[in-house]
Amino acid sequence: MLRQQYLTGLICTALLLIQLIVLNYAHAASKTSASYAIVLASAPGTGLKWPVKSSTLLEGRTVYATQVTIKGEQWERLNLGFFSSRQKAVLVLNDIQKIYPGAWLKQATADEIKTASNKALLVPVTKKAPPKKTTSAKKKTTTTNKTSLTDKQLDSLMQRAKTDFKKQNYSQAVRYLTAIIAAGEHQYSMEALELLGLSRQRKGQNAHAAAIYKEYLEKYPTSEGAIRVSQRLTGLMTSTQPPRDKIRMEADEQSSETTTFGSFSQFYRKDISDTDDIESLTTLSQLITFLDLTTLHQTSRFDQRFQFTADDTYDFLDDDDANSFRFIEVYYDLSSRKTGTSGRIGRQALRLGGILKRFDGISVGYQFTPDMRLNALGGYPVDIVNKTSINQHKSFYGFTFETGTFLEHWDMNLFFFDQNIDGIDDQSSIGTEARYNDRTKSLFGMIDYNLDFKEVNILQLNANLLFDRGRAVYMNAFMRKTPLLAASNALIGRTEETIEELKEILSIEQIYQLARDRTANSATITLGGSQPISEKFQANADITFSRVDGTVASGGVPETPSTGTDYFISTQIVGNNLILKRDTGVLGLRYLDTRLSNTLSFVANTRIPISRNWRLNPRLQYDIRKITDGRSQNKFRALIKTDYRYLNKARFDLEVGYDNTSEEINGQSLGSSNLFFTVGYRWDF
Repeated sequence: MLRQQYLTGLICTALLLIQLIVLNYAHAASKTSASYAIVLASAPGTGLKWPVKSSTLLEGRTVYATQVTIKGEQWERLNLGFFSSRQKAVLVLNDIQKIYPGAWLKQATADEIKTASNKALLVPVTKKAPPKKTTSAKKKTTTTNKTSLTDKQLDSLMQRAKTDFKKQNYSQAVRYLTAIIAAGEHQYSMEALELLGLSRQRKGQNAHAAAIYKEYLEKYPTSEGAIRVSQRLTGLMTSTQPPRDKIRMEADEQSSETTTFGSFSQFYRKDISDTDDIESLTTLSQLITFLDLTTLHQTSRFDQRFQFTADDTYDFLDDDDANSFRFIEVYYDLSSRKTGTSGRIGRQALRLGGILKRFDGISVGYQFTPDMRLNALGGYPVDIVNKTSINQHKSFYGFTFETGTFLEHWDMNLFFFDQNIDGIDDQSSIGTEARYNDRTKSLFGMIDYNLDFKEVNILQLNANLLFDRGRAVYMNAFMRKTPLLAASNALIGRTEETIEELKEILSIEQIYQLARDRTANSATITLGGSQPISEKFQANADITFSRVDGTVASGGVPETPSTGTDYFISTQIVGNNLILKRDTGVLGLRYLDTRLSNTLSFVANTRIPISRNWRLNPRLQYDIRKITDGRSQNKFRALIKTDYRYLNKARFDLEVGYDNTSEEINGQSLGSSNLFFTVGYRWDF
């Protein structure tokens, strides 16, 4: 025990010294921020005549122009200043983007602030609308938005944007396209908006791309590109990999493109345990290898996708089962750009809640309109133990109906699903999921109803509300059957391994009754919120209630007791930009009250950006646990993680941790320690 306490103190001291050295080194190299400004628009050239738009958001502030050199070329920016904190600037930015869609946030230098007043532009005063006159007939009015750039400038910018896009220089393409869109409505507006969305998508900025695609569909719902953009938006919502559709541009109509990309990673994990000076024991030694490979072949009419995703776990301690290989996704996908019709065959994932996670089979979809799509699917669900072979006991078929955005903020999916196991109905479900999103609210609801057992399998509701000054509250309610109600639940606790064996001794009605008896009701409800308390600090808190009901004894299987109502309370103080730009510090307090024990935890966690590509994450945690059988435990954990990115292609990760646990049982003290580490890399190609 003395050696363990000495080692604990040594590791804790070393972690604190490392953190202090890193913070002092980074602090010496960091620059203090002066203030913030919003870039309203930008364009190539100097001495441009910027027509400042009339808005109450601009009144009382400084609107000024600055010059900047980008790749040897002179650009001019229209700016709005100044804001004392990033938080205040962001609140204004959200509204500014309605009149300047390409607006973005930047830090303003001290020299810029000094000279801005001499370069301030005149802001038109917003005039109040005169009282409406009542007339017998309404007159139609048309408004035109005049561009702030000449036709020659627009032509030049669009040509440069297309050239950079073809060269896969997406960051530069985004810069040009943003300037084109910010110039107002003109002949390139529609094409530039679509190309901007695709450029964001190619950069991996899926949230930005989705917002741009939605804006395109709102502005140009009947355009030729609406179906194409809708397909890309659907792809973003239903795929973990960003689709790489090729935009149609003039001479490229008949061309084709083949692209291969993916990732390869390996991580080694080892745990070493030591109990009361007994000889150390290695409890875990594994190498996990992961491969994700995608090949896309795209033409002006069709997209083809070949997907291979697999992992392998090699256990150095288990000689009997040293290699565990499994296919995660292996499929071929063909889709038509013109009609939206698609088909996929192989091992695939269905990313709609309440139906399936992964299955071997086929799925086809037909796009009726940009906002309505019907999918049919069927095959064999993949079980945890079914790693590489086809499930021989279960089969299913189902339908999903997807709607796009309606009533401005809503979208919805309907689904039906029927599964068979060894010749009898395993489960048949029907349900829906609906979403609502706007600037301040997001709601998600889902219900999954079992037609065979006539009971609700899943009922879920999530809500997030944003208020002014960065305040937010959220609620998550999740009620479900545990496990999901199905005839196959009758095998839980039985010696029979298949329903086929169970049918030899029990009737169908008895099997269904056993399935009900083995299925429990569970519910989890979380309420939480966050509140900024200063420019750098924010307070978060939430409480979670959880309960799993018991099951009855039947069929030779004993009952399981109810967990009762467990609750978890968590509070945090989060600080940002404390010493370095983009650093994060967290102090947390947690309390867990369960049927078996009560636990109080103190957590200190930091995330330190050493450089643009290197981050450090030290963490300390201390737990005080009281167990209902009279035992007590104190546990200290010290952990440090670090990751380094190289050329945006490779990432190297290292995690080292140490646990020290002291336990008191009937007046006797026992101690144990655990040293663990993970080291690995990921290569994106």
